[in-house]
Amino acid sequence: MSSIIVHGGAGAFDPGKDYEAGLLAGIEAARRTLEAGGKAADAVEAAIVSMEDDPVFNAGLGSSLNWEGEVETDASMMTGEGDCGAVACLRAARNPIRAARLIMDHTDHIMLAGAGADAFARAMELPAADLVTEKRRALHKKLRAEYAAGKDIRYMPKLRDLDERIGLGTVGAVVVDDDTRVAAGTSTGGMMMHVPGRIGDSAIIGAGTYASRVGGVSLTGHGEPIIRLVLAKTAVNAIEANGVREGIQTAIEIARAHDARVGVIGLEANGAGAFGFTTDAMCWALSRDGDVTTFLEE
Repeated sequence: MSSIIVHGGAGAFDPGKDYEAGLLAGIEAARRTLEAGGKAADAVEAAIVSMEDDPVFNAGLGSSLNWEGEVETDASMMTGEGDCGAVACLRAARNPIRAARLIMDHTDHIMLAGAGADAFARAMELPAADLVTEKRRALHKKLRAEYAAGKDIRYMPKLRDLDERIGLGTVGAVVVDDDTRVAAGTSTGGMMMHVPGRIGDSAIIGAGTYASRVGGVSLTGHGEPIIRLVLAKTAVNAIEANGVREGIQTAIEIARAHDARVGVIGLEANGAGAFGFTTDAMCWALSRDGDVTTFLEE
């Protein structure tokens, strides 16, 4: 039987029923895809598209805004066979995970960024959309006013504190299908008020996303330390050595030792799942053999 685990971010926030509903919708989209004959990668894409379309999360519609009030999205996907694709600073597509999947399936590249990613998305005829919501626009206006009063942090190492305070939710999914194929993916709007052009861990294979034939993971949290620690690859290495529960715990201990604010979900090929976080909260949902549990039921 298949297993599906999804997350909707981690931080100093209090996720409730609206987050749970979005996660469950993602699991349902993945489940329907698998029942229709889709593979693990198809199910990951379906789950993340569902969550990208839900403005409660920080991915796709409802993404964070950079300093200039613009959306720049990052996403990545990887399969246990080693295929992978990613986009960074994408503006031209409603669903960045679809662009990452197309790069994985239809090019010899792994990552496209900025104008090149936009041109690719348009060439592949991916639907575009205005991803700025009124809620994010209002928050951006408020924060610009704060910085104008002497709290300008565009180029200062203060965004971590802001990101934790706001607690917006990157999304991710890991799936093991009935043939024990593994796939993982992650999608984000990045950090609120980030410098235009900033690329976080969600776009980087080995940092925010990684999969092998043994297991896969997706991460969320403060991207810079996740990148420094190559935390997704570190987590999968630990899963291969000791199983998913011990592997996720190893990654969390490493993150905590470096004072990194992160959350991680993972599956191993036998369908077992686990999660961990160093933040105040994390929202996640797990479906294994048809039984679903969520962060509100833990």
